Amino acid sequence: MMKKFVREAVLPTGMALLVACGGYVQSARAEVAVPHVKADAALAGTVPKYYRDHGELVIGVNPDVAPIKFVDEDGNIAGFTPELLSAAAQVLNLKVRLTQASFDSLIPGLSANRFDVLLSLADFKSRQNVVTFVDYLNMGETVVASPGSKVVLKSLEDMCGLQVAVPRGSGTIPESARISDKCVKEGKRPLVLATYPDSNMTLLSLTTGASEVAWVDSPSGYYNANKFPSKYKIVYFTYKAPYGIGFGSDEKGKQLATSVQQALVKLQKDGVYDALLKKWGLSPKDAKPLFPINGAQL
Repeated sequence: MMKKFVREAVLPTGMALLVACGGYVQSARAEVAVPHVKADAALAGTVPKYYRDHGELVIGVNPDVAPIKFVDEDGNIAGFTPELLSAAAQVLNLKVRLTQASFDSLIPGLSANRFDVLLSLADFKSRQNVVTFVDYLNMGETVVASPGSKVVLKSLEDMCGLQVAVPRGSGTIPESARISDKCVKEGKRPLVLATYPDSNMTLLSLTTGASEVAWVDSPSGYYNANKFPSKYKIVYFTYKAPYGIGFGSDEKGKQLATSVQQALVKLQKDGVYDALLKKWGLSPKDAKPLFPINGAQL
């Protein structure tokens, strides 16, 4: 069966205590049998010699979006994407070592060769000059407020004058600046923007009263709204960019991305991808079973 990671990369089994905004919540995952994963010699042979010689991929991850990637009760990185990438690595006869990092240090760390792979971040065209993405899941953005909030949003442009919290280094920051400029041009108040280290801290700003709304990826927004209805409610949702596993933009990085893509295609054909979606409570409609490379439209 799937291997466990140690400390920086241990995957839990059975019940998990998921960290969410300063507290723990017990969350029962579906007891789904995940098909056995075997190495594929032909696909393993497509991995660039640089990575085959090392035998281990160093993965940079900011584990702040349950159930996609999070830190469990034992302080280990867990979730859908770590388990999916672990399976792909097994297909390619590689080991993985997950290393926790802040979101805004991921891309610089990849560029500086501190990481071989990033797990995971939104695939935007503006990032494709420095990151090669293998897209594996559709993703949206949510604007979250406290349950008693009277904020009503029909579009993101309705946030004029609000105190808005966003994760540091995320794509919402330039979008916030664009919206704020538009507000001012229309004679409205600009956004009051505050950045936080990750999605959990961004959402926590609602409970402390530091912000009126938190703008985060939809898996994090919906997960926390479902688990903590007394703290959070979704006031706006929109589909955005897909989640992608990130690789270098150099030739060996692009080749590794292709090898992992083909390993993921095999996992989908073997039923592993669908089983993991079910295990982690993710909707099949958000699946990307063809795993396009740099498939972002925005």
